[in-house]
Amino acid sequence: MPVWLQFPLEIEEGWPPVAVESLPFEKVPCEGMPNGYRALTAPLYVRGMSVGDIIMVQVDAAGLVQSWRHLHQSSHSTVWLLRMRATELDLGLEALRRLGCHTVSAPQLSSYAIDVPPSVALAQVDAIIDTFDPEAVAAAFPSLRHPD
Repeated sequence: MPVWLQFPLEIEEGWPPVAVESLPFEKVPCEGMPNGYRALTAPLYVRGMSVGDIIMVQVDAAGLVQSWRHLHQSSHSTVWLLRMRATELDLGLEALRRLGCHTVSAPQLSSYAIDVPPSVALAQVDAIIDTFDPEAVAAAFPSLRHPD
C-alpha cells in the first residue's frame, strides 16, 4: 500500500499551478537510517526525482515534506510536458507508453510527466516529443539519468 507524501512547491510568477504535490511512495528499509521512500510515479512538479529513487524526508507537524534528499538515485529519467495552448497530446502519450514509458497526466493543469525507464532509449522519446508543435508544447528534463 503506498504512502502519500506532500511536497510544498515554491510558486514563482504563478508556476507551478499548485502549492503542494502529493506523490505515492513505498516505504523501504535502509541500513542504519530511518525508513527510505521509493518513488512510485514520476512527479509533475518536484524537480530532481524519478521513479525508483529512494529518498529520506523531514516532515513537519502538518505532514508536509520540509526537506528531502536522495539515498539512491534510480536509472529512470523524468520528462515534463507543458501544454501551452490547445493541441492533441494523446497520440504522442500513447506512443510513449508503447515504448515502455509510463505517464502521469493532469490535463486540467496542462501538465504531463513521463517516466523513462533505462530500457527505453532517450532518442526514441525525443523523436516522439519532436512530433509535438513546439508553439503548443514545451518539454523539460528535470531528472535526466540516461547517458548522452
